Amino acid sequence: MRRLLSAVFGLVLAGGLSAQAQDPVADRAVEGAKAYVKAKNLAEPKLTILLSSLYNNSFPDFARKWEELTGVKMEIVPLGYTDIPAKIMQEGVSKTGVYDLFNDFPYTMPDAVGAKVIRPLDDYAAKYKPDFSGIPEGLKGQQYYDGKLYTFINDGDHLIFVLRRDLIENPQAKAEYRAKFGKDPDCPDTLAEWEQMAAFFHTKEGETRWGIKFAKPLYGALGYRSINFSYRHFPAYMDGLLFDKDMKPRINTPQGIKAIKDFASIVTYMPKDVQGWGTPQIYPFWGSGQAFSAMSFPSLYGFGESNPASVVKGQQKACLMPGRMAGGKLVRRSPQAAGTGYMVSAYSKNPELAYLFTQWLTSPSVGADAVAHPKGFWDPFRESHRTHKGIVERFGKDFVEVTLENAQYASSLLLIEGNYEYFKILDNNLADVMNDNISAEEAAKRIESGWNKVTDDIGRDSQIKVWRKGVEGGIYLDTF
Repeated sequence: MRRLLSAVFGLVLAGGLSAQAQDPVADRAVEGAKAYVKAKNLAEPKLTILLSSLYNNSFPDFARKWEELTGVKMEIVPLGYTDIPAKIMQEGVSKTGVYDLFNDFPYTMPDAVGAKVIRPLDDYAAKYKPDFSGIPEGLKGQQYYDGKLYTFINDGDHLIFVLRRDLIENPQAKAEYRAKFGKDPDCPDTLAEWEQMAAFFHTKEGETRWGIKFAKPLYGALGYRSINFSYRHFPAYMDGLLFDKDMKPRINTPQGIKAIKDFASIVTYMPKDVQGWGTPQIYPFWGSGQAFSAMSFPSLYGFGESNPASVVKGQQKACLMPGRMAGGKLVRRSPQAAGTGYMVSAYSKNPELAYLFTQWLTSPSVGADAVAHPKGFWDPFRESHRTHKGIVERFGKDFVEVTLENAQYASSLLLIEGNYEYFKILDNNLADVMNDNISAEEAAKRIESGWNKVTDDIGRDSQIKVWRKGVEGGIYLDTF
């Protein structure tokens, strides 16, 4: 049975490395787990993980492989990612110890640390020596909070930009665009240029343009503009950091107000109900061919290439994130809009064993095999992924090259306590601007007031300390 399982695992992880034989990081984790089980004399050892349900089609393959290698069974409790933060915080109150591991985004970490529901992993890392080489600084730094290691990431969910290759290469469209703007349509350098392209390619139902009859509307742009998603995209529009060195919001400034206006303006060229959409709506709509361009998670491109219903397969062009002009220079920022990570519960009965599984899963070889998994939601982020056969076969060489270059511009969302409160205030006010309920200027005032209240409620001095440490650590890429 084990021989058969190994063969199946090898087929599933096409092009992957052998986690046991060719990766000392994975080897140390496996040997450490076996030694731990023996030393503790554990009968039928088990670890329980609270897992984002997005990964429940792929994670079980790795759980089975881990059990085969170590004898440690993985019990999986899947839950929707929007519900996981509350579940983690609930465990901080109930202290049941039912979970050994939590799977969620890095920006869940600060509140979990504040609630003392996850444990620092520095001592275990010193003992078992994980390898973070080849991970861009803006991503690697998101594993730490207040100077301590709390989570291991294995996902490059920094935003990427995609447009329709068939449309920008259409001879008539190219000629018209060149005549109007003095250049060929291609990957936009700036967010302003994206909106310019979106306006040009936005096409009405029944209209014939460039020799094409559009039976359905072609929307110039597609992006996340709903509650619980807008905050993940908005930092790309800001000219610098959201706060100054004393945690005073920079939103109610000319730069912040412009960012709000620009964020809302391009909605003109998006589907009318986009403010109610999440990934389950965005991805199929892109695959239907009804949008010219999209800003999204990297897996959007994979969906467009692999989903049987997609009509954009072979017609996508991956681009770097459009940037903004600041001080006469082009500055790109690609917010790490999600990025799944793994945290060890403070109430785990076997925290060292939980750590060892985390090191194994995110090791260079096994982590790459996860990214290559055909049913996975992990995206490339590490330099070694550039040449991993399974990853290149799954995503395509051109996409891998672009997304790994884009990873150099990856930056954290707010990695401070109370970030979901800051996010909620931002999203609600952005929604009001997009719906023409308030002006950008009024929204900026409301956001500033709301953010200051959150900061003061948590404790301005402690927030300033952690905020400065994160900025100085490079996870936001910008500086004071």
